[in-house]
Amino acid sequence: MKRVFELINAVKQSYPNDCFFDGVHNSLKVSSQARAQYRAYESAFQYLDSESWKELKTKAIQHFQDHRQGQLKQGFFNQLNDAFAYQYLVRKGYQQVKILAETRRTTPDLSYQSNQEKHFCEVKTIGISKEEIDRRDAQNVYDGSIYYQLSPEFLNKFNSTLDTALHQIRSQNANGLIFLLIHFDDFTLSHYDSQYRKQLWDCTNAHEAVEVFVKIGIIGKRRIHKT
Repeated sequence: MKRVFELINAVKQSYPNDCFFDGVHNSLKVSSQARAQYRAYESAFQYLDSESWKELKTKAIQHFQDHRQGQLKQGFFNQLNDAFAYQYLVRKGYQQVKILAETRRTTPDLSYQSNQEKHFCEVKTIGISKEEIDRRDAQNVYDGSIYYQLSPEFLNKFNSTLDTALHQIRSQNANGLIFLLIHFDDFTLSHYDSQYRKQLWDCTNAHEAVEVFVKIGIIGKRRIHKT
C-alpha cells in the first residue's frame, strides 16, 4: 500500500504530535476490516495522476483535524473519497480527470472531459447520524426495527446534499456528476436490498440532477446510478 503509507507519513510530518496513525501497522495485521478499507483506498489512489495525487494529499492534510463528535478525522477521510470518484470517472472512459484545489469560491471537487466538453464532479459523504453515535457510545441494546427503513430525517439530508452538490457544479455553468458515498447507521446493511435501495432510488430519480452515483460504504459493490 505504497500511496496509503506515503499519505500517512505526510500526515505525521505535518502533525507530529497527533497519534491517530500510531497503531495503524498493528491494526492492519490484526483486522481484516481495516485491511479491506485501506486496500480500497490504495486501489483508488493508484488511478490518480501525479498532480491529482499531490492535490488530494494537500486537501486531506488540510482537513486532518476536522473532527465530528464521535468520529475522529471525518474531514480527512471525506477528502479521500475524491479518489473513489476519480477512479469511477477513469473507469467510465472520461478524459482529463483532475482533482481540483480548494479555493475561497464555490468549486467542485473534480473536473473531466466528456464529448470534448468540460464537466465537473462534486463528491459528498453522508456519515452515520448523531443518534447512532450516541447509541454506540451508550453501548445499550436497541430494537433492530429502528434500522428497518431510512428515516425521513435521513432522506431530507440526502436530498439537501444533492441540492448542495448540484449548486456547486452549476456554479461553473457546466454539467457533471454528483458522487455520493454513504455510511448507514446499520453497518450490517440488513435492510439495504429490501428497503434502503428503493428509498434511495426514488429520491435520486425524483431529483433534478441528471447524473448521480451513490456508493454504499468504502468496501463492497453496492451502488445506485442515475444517468
